[in-house]
Amino acid sequence: MPSDFTRLTGLRQVLDYPTTATTRRQGPAAAPGEPPDRLALLCPGHSEALPERPGTPADADGLSLSCGSVLGYRSIEQLLQSHADLWLTPLTWVAPKAHAWAWPEVLDQADRVLRARLGEDSADEDETLQSIAMMLGTASRNAAEGDLYQATVPLAYCETLAQRL
Repeated sequence: MPSDFTRLTGLRQVLDYPTTATTRRQGPAAAPGEPPDRLALLCPGHSEALPERPGTPADADGLSLSCGSVLGYRSIEQLLQSHADLWLTPLTWVAPKAHAWAWPEVLDQADRVLRARLGEDSADEDETLQSIAMMLGTASRNAAEGDLYQATVPLAYCETLAQRL
């Protein structure tokens, strides 16, 4: 496992599974000779059930994180694009390309779309969607203040919640 936690750009929970991880799969390196861009921590069952995941199984080095935890070492731009691909665009229909990948604009528009959606469905408000909207608003404000790194923190929580929709 990389010991350089200063490169860590994200901790995501891609599975909602309460078992402690005992194996890891390393993602591909960003460039030849570089460390992996992500480490996925998985229980034995998920590690064996997901052979198509990049990387190789390895010892979890004594970490006690939940199965599905992913330590990310990608650039902020790559991390934001991943959030857009996995849940933000499918949930809000806001595509980063339409905003020339200007992330403060993307997150602001997604926040507006989600809040409008919640306003229309006020009689049948979903707690999960409300929570995503609250955290997306925080991410949007962080991005507007110029802190894209900090914006990724609530986005990671949104990704975890979006799995429940």
